Amino acid sequence: MRSAGSLFFPLDKEVTVGGLAISPEAGQAAVEEAGERPYGQAMEHLKHHHGIRLSKRLLEKVTQMVGEFWLQGDDREAEVGLRDKIIPLAVSGLAPECCCVFADGTMVHTDGDWHEARVGTVCSTSGERKRKSSIVRFADVDRFGAGLWRKACQYGYQEASLRGFISDGSHWIRGIAELHFPDAVHILDWYHLAENLSKCANEVFGEGTKESQQWAGRMRKIMREGKVDRALKEVEKLRVRSKTKRRAKHELITYLTNNQDRVDYPRYRRLGLPIGSGEVEADCKVLVQARCKQSGMRWSKRGAEQVLRVRCALKDGSFHALWEHQTQSMAAWRKRRARHERRKAA
Repeated sequence: MRSAGSLFFPLDKEVTVGGLAISPEAGQAAVEEAGERPYGQAMEHLKHHHGIRLSKRLLEKVTQMVGEFWLQGDDREAEVGLRDKIIPLAVSGLAPECCCVFADGTMVHTDGDWHEARVGTVCSTSGERKRKSSIVRFADVDRFGAGLWRKACQYGYQEASLRGFISDGSHWIRGIAELHFPDAVHILDWYHLAENLSKCANEVFGEGTKESQQWAGRMRKIMREGKVDRALKEVEKLRVRSKTKRRAKHELITYLTNNQDRVDYPRYRRLGLPIGSGEVEADCKVLVQARCKQSGMRWSKRGAEQVLRVRCALKDGSFHALWEHQTQSMAAWRKRRARHERRKAA
């Protein structure tokens, strides 16, 4: 991170970017800090390590402004791409052999209640080289799907000879995979499948019992070999009488049936594709939970999205390029936004 030098600003003066009340260098340092840690901690870090004194309110304001600018740019590019059938160009010099897309969700307390943040991750590999980037949105499924498709194209999805889409089988994620990534190899996360097998076993045979462990272990071996038809027969043979056990049996049959086209694990291993969605699950923790789920935090959906957009750029290494390329256009955008807000208030 570049130091902004020994710059001090009065706490009662509005701090913006684009060469107004704060220099681009100081603004960059401030937004980087706010993306990495809570606003209060970022404020102290700026003061002690960069000699920059900003109030928490102003630090939050400038970070949200930057995040909002980038979010609107993302949405605009995704919408134009889908409407005009324009495939976004891949990052310069990126020609991956394999591109895998992952999606998941994690709950965040926003606007007084718990809401799901949708997380999408793209991993591109070429030999030993790996590139990874993510998006986090509270948007509806259509907008999130469009954004994830755009991100995948930027990271070489169209150029890759091998493409995969790995998820836990959620209905909304499957819809995205079928709509935007129909040519990918669709894979059900192995660990989520194993969890569902154990859940049924514990309900039918008793949690932690020898019978439960043996049945779940046998089923995992069957599914590891991709023999979903045999697995379904094994579940059908379960003799259950109670309502809860019948429900557990029915839920597992439904789960296996709905995902039977995504459990050919021997084939996935031969292709060299991952069978677990650990990449995106890690991002749910590192990107979202580490920044937005600390004690005492209160968020609006948009405020969380804004800071998480900054955080995604920091984690995938695109922050500096975005800042350098868009500082001037951001200033013009802010002026347009201020005029729009004044017209709304009039």
